[in-house]
Amino acid sequence: MTDSGNNQYLAMLGDTYPFNLFQPECVGSTIFPPHWHNDCLELIYVRQGQVELHIGGRSFVGQAGDLVLIAEGVIHSGYVVDTPPDYYTILLDRSRLASSDFMNVASRSMLTGKLRLPVLLQTGDDGYTNCITIIRSIIEEYVARSAGFELAIKSYLHVLLLVLAREYGESADGEDVRGEAAKRRMERLKDAISYIEARYSDKLTVGEAARAAGMSPYHFCRVFKHAVGRTFTEYIHLYRIGKAEVLIRDTDLPITRIAEQTGFGTIQYLDELFKRYRGCTPMQLRRSPAPSSADPNNKKM
Repeated sequence: MTDSGNNQYLAMLGDTYPFNLFQPECVGSTIFPPHWHNDCLELIYVRQGQVELHIGGRSFVGQAGDLVLIAEGVIHSGYVVDTPPDYYTILLDRSRLASSDFMNVASRSMLTGKLRLPVLLQTGDDGYTNCITIIRSIIEEYVARSAGFELAIKSYLHVLLLVLAREYGESADGEDVRGEAAKRRMERLKDAISYIEARYSDKLTVGEAARAAGMSPYHFCRVFKHAVGRTFTEYIHLYRIGKAEVLIRDTDLPITRIAEQTGFGTIQYLDELFKRYRGCTPMQLRRSPAPSSADPNNKKM
C-alpha cells in the first residue's frame, strides 16, 4: 500500500496545496497497515494514548505527546496497544513543494531528502519544543477555521520546514554500506507487500511472497517480521479481515461470498479468524451500528 489507503482525510486545502491533516480510523487492532508514501514527509502527533509503531525496521510504542517523523519511501505500520489512540497525522508533499513557489525559505536539503530526521521526538529532545508548538498551532488553526486559517497554516509550514532543515540538515550523502543494504532490503520488501495486496484474495504462500522480494523464505520471514512487526501469516489475516470488514459494512453481499472474495475460502474460516481478531462474528459486525467518523472540531488540544 503506497499513498492510498483507508484513511479518512479531514483536511486537504486545495488540490495543489502540499499539506494534508487527517486522523486514520482503526480497523480492529490495526491503525494503519504497512505502507509508504512517495515524495511525502509524514508527521504523527500522539495526543492521547499509545500506539505500537514499526518504522523502517524500528519498533517502539509512541506515547502521549510524542512526535514521530517518517521520511518518504519508508515502510511504516501502526497498531493499537490497549485502546485506540487519539492522534493526528500530517503529510507534507515535498514533490509539490520542490516544483512550486510555495516553499522558498527552507534549505535545499529539506526538499531533496538529504536530512537525517529522528524517527521519534519526545519532551526534552533537541527541536521537540519548536516542532510540537508548530504542529499544535497548525491543528488549532484547522480546527478553529477562523478567517485566513489557510494563510496561517501556510505560514506555520514555512516555519516548520525551516526548523527541520536547521535542526537536522546534516547531509546523508555519506551513508554507510550497511545503511544502503538495509534500504535495498526495504525496497524488495515493498515489492512483496505490493504482491500480497494485489493477490490477497488468492491462496498465498510464504514462498510466493519471498520470490516477489527476491529472498529465501527464511530470510524473508525474518525481514518481514522485523519491518512490519507482524508475521507474514498475521499480516495476511489482518489485511484480509480489513478488506472483509469493509464489504460487510458497506455492501449486502452474502458472508459466504465475502469469504470467497477476500481469500478465506469458507465462511467457517472467516468466522474463526473474525472471532480471534475482532471478538465477534461477521454477522454480528454487520448487525452492529457503524462507528461514527472522527470529528476534529470536537477535539481540544
